[in-house]
Amino acid sequence: NPAEAARRVIALDLSRDALWIAIALVSVLNTLVFSLSNMALPVPLPPVMTAPAIYFLMSAGSLVLAIIALFWTGRALGGQGSMTDVMSVVVWLQVLRLIVQAFSFVLIIVAPGVSALFVMIAGLIGLWIMLHFVNEAHRFGSLWRAFGVLVAAFLAIVMGLSLVLSLIGVGGM
Repeated sequence: NPAEAARRVIALDLSRDALWIAIALVSVLNTLVFSLSNMALPVPLPPVMTAPAIYFLMSAGSLVLAIIALFWTGRALGGQGSMTDVMSVVVWLQVLRLIVQAFSFVLIIVAPGVSALFVMIAGLIGLWIMLHFVNEAHRFGSLWRAFGVLVAAFLAIVMGLSLVLSLIGVGGM
C-alpha cells in the first residue's frame, strides 16, 4: 500500500538535517552500485560519466532538483505539503530505487533476459508508487493531480536545464 507507506514516512517527521544526510548517503550508495556495475559489466560511456565523483554530483544534484521541482509544482497545483514532506518521500523512493538497482545488477549476471523484464516492471511499479507518494506528500486526494505534478515538474526541469545550458553556451545537438 504505497499511500500508507508514504503516510508512515511523512509521520517520521525527520529533520531537514537528517534528510540532507540521507540525500548524501543515498547518492553515495547509488554511485557505489553504479561504479561496481560499470566495473563488472562495462558499458561504453563518456569518460566523464564513469568518474565516481562526477556521477555522485550528478546523482545528488538531480535528486535535489527533483525535490525542488516536485515541491514547487505541487504547491502551484494546490498542494499543502512541506518541503520536508516532499524530501522524505523522495528520499525513501531513492532507497527503493537503490534496492532495485542492486538487485537488477545481480540479476543481470545470473539471468540477463529476466533482468531487463524486471527493470521494466520495477519502473512501472516505481511510477505507481511515486504517484501515491506525491499525492500523500501534497495531500491532494487525487492521483490525477499527483500525475499533473510529475508532468509539470518534468517539464520545469527540462525547461530549466535547457535555459541554463543555453546560457553557458552549450549548443543544441
